[in-house]
Amino acid sequence: MVINVDIATPLSTSGRFIVDARGRRVRLAGVNWYGASEDFGLPAGLDRTNRRTLARNIARHGFNCVRFPFSLWMTEQTAPVPAKCLAANRDLTGSTPMQVYDACVRALTDEGLIVIPNCHLLSCGWCCSDSDCNGLWYADSWPAGKFTAIWQEITARYKSNGLVAAMDIKNEPRQATVGGRVLTPTWGTGDDTDFAVMYTTVGNLIHEINPHLLIICEGLKYAGDLTGVASHPVRLERADKVVYSMHDYSWFHPKGQSQASYIDEMTKAGGYILGDRAGGLDGLAPLWIGEFGNDTGSLANFGLDPTSQVGNADNGVWWNNIKAWITDADLDWCWWALNPTHAKGINPGTSQLLYNWGDREPYGLLTSDWRGVGNPVVMKMLKSMIWPRTGPGVDSAPLAGR
Repeated sequence: MVINVDIATPLSTSGRFIVDARGRRVRLAGVNWYGASEDFGLPAGLDRTNRRTLARNIARHGFNCVRFPFSLWMTEQTAPVPAKCLAANRDLTGSTPMQVYDACVRALTDEGLIVIPNCHLLSCGWCCSDSDCNGLWYADSWPAGKFTAIWQEITARYKSNGLVAAMDIKNEPRQATVGGRVLTPTWGTGDDTDFAVMYTTVGNLIHEINPHLLIICEGLKYAGDLTGVASHPVRLERADKVVYSMHDYSWFHPKGQSQASYIDEMTKAGGYILGDRAGGLDGLAPLWIGEFGNDTGSLANFGLDPTSQVGNADNGVWWNNIKAWITDADLDWCWWALNPTHAKGINPGTSQLLYNWGDREPYGLLTSDWRGVGNPVVMKMLKSMIWPRTGPGVDSAPLAGR
């Protein structure tokens, strides 16, 4: 059975929930499709499957959204992307990166999927590290005004497409070296590293162009820390458009962490935003886990295989912990990643090649040809987490279809 629910845009927030134009809960449950923020400026996989077929398959599995990273660099390229990377999408031959991105957005939204553009990097490359000089919204080669201007351009570009319904403003805030100084992101300080101020400024400017968009605000420390929201929430002129985001991976936590300790840690770091009671209407804002993932190649990594021993067992402990938290708190989420293969990506700060086009992505959901399901058990687990348990209008089982 596949979930098939029509989402009436625009989206907004009601307490801790995202709701559609009819006031019904929308649990954002989707996948990251990456590559456009990397060296060629286009999403991976277009050499192996047609974009429309891929979009249809994402929707068929019941996901309702796609987080779609880009870089500022990508938006300014005027040369055509390499033709070999478009072997399954020959009609796009000769296109610029932005034209390919446009075509993929259209393919996704044509299948009823919500698309969430995300500024993953300023320069092109693989994200993220403390050495990539892309941890803030500005860098030596990218003034803050350019960041704002490109977000305004992206907003205007997709204004007529209601399913481009949210903007994820800046990926994984972290330290960056700017002008020879190492700068650390802050929240609520009012200085030139204050992400709360940046989200407010950019969010309001985006809303001058399209007031319907959700503004997604990632926490500090690689999107792991939203503690500053308690004293300095992002206050947009459109108050019902703020969504906070965390990312989470096994290496964010101590090995062998108990489930109680994990949930307590995550609640203090950001889960408190949902309110005192999971599923309640008393929360400050919705919380979206915009990235989380695990090696899909073996069920040992999910703690489901009897061969789970030292090493893989650590990932299994983390998976069981986050799955329990997402389920119990009825969180919105987005798996990293859909991709079974990489795009080409360097570290933009050091120019070190990290991945070549076509390298295996161990966290990917699909087979290497981008057409089948790589690990059916993993896909089944994720699909079991799609339907919301609480919130406005959630009073029946998911509809069958598609």
